Amino acid sequence: MGHSPRVLVSEYDERLRQQLSRKLEASGFWVDSVGTSRDTLSQLEQHQYAAMTLSLVQAEQDALTFLHDLKILGIELPVLVTSLRSEHPPRAPRLMPHLASDLTIRDEGPEPEWVRKAADQARFIFAMKTATQRSRHFRPRILHLEPDAFSSGLVDAALRKHCDLVQINELACLQDALYLGPYDLVLLNPLFPDAQGEAALHQIAHCCPTTPIVMHTEYTLYATADDFVPVNQEPTQQGVGLVETLQNLILHGLEVPLCAHA
Repeated sequence: MGHSPRVLVSEYDERLRQQLSRKLEASGFWVDSVGTSRDTLSQLEQHQYAAMTLSLVQAEQDALTFLHDLKILGIELPVLVTSLRSEHPPRAPRLMPHLASDLTIRDEGPEPEWVRKAADQARFIFAMKTATQRSRHFRPRILHLEPDAFSSGLVDAALRKHCDLVQINELACLQDALYLGPYDLVLLNPLFPDAQGEAALHQIAHCCPTTPIVMHTEYTLYATADDFVPVNQEPTQQGVGLVETLQNLILHGLEVPLCAHA
């Protein structure tokens, strides 16, 4: 146990917290788990972690503001911001934990491609917009890697007013974009063609190992899978699992202090 990387799972949904913790433990991590921002900060102050996961939507505080607070406190470590589903096939996703109504999508026959894409990303974009709107006293700086022009447009329309957004759609442009940093957050679509999503992850983790990363797709856990995998991933697409992502972040973040206090 002592030789295993110690990671912190911060997830307000208890079922998701347990699922992610079990999957990480099965992959060789030493896992501590918490359900609130207050408990997350307490754990970070008491222990050194190789990395942590942080739910994008939290009960009492959004992830962007919490990450900004960590930066002010001088606490630096690789962070994977998650937006998970707890089962598959999914029920209608709950947009915010304190809302009584869910987002439901009616299946009324064939639909245009733009409608399907918009529906697939509605939950994630809603959560990101909520987080940027709630970010207090600062304007987040976000790097967005997305090969699909339509998806880029959706994110731009939702977030542009609330953050400084830099968008690229080709991996060849990534190095130049990283020079424009630092960023408060990176949004990465792991479903780039020809396994470029994994290559982008390695490049980002190497250049800025403590910049939080959000994998810009919904993930789910299949009973037979070893990892959380992108929902509706095409057979020809090379996605990047959440456990694999955390392993990459830890690998590239070993040369930086695991935890520092102001």
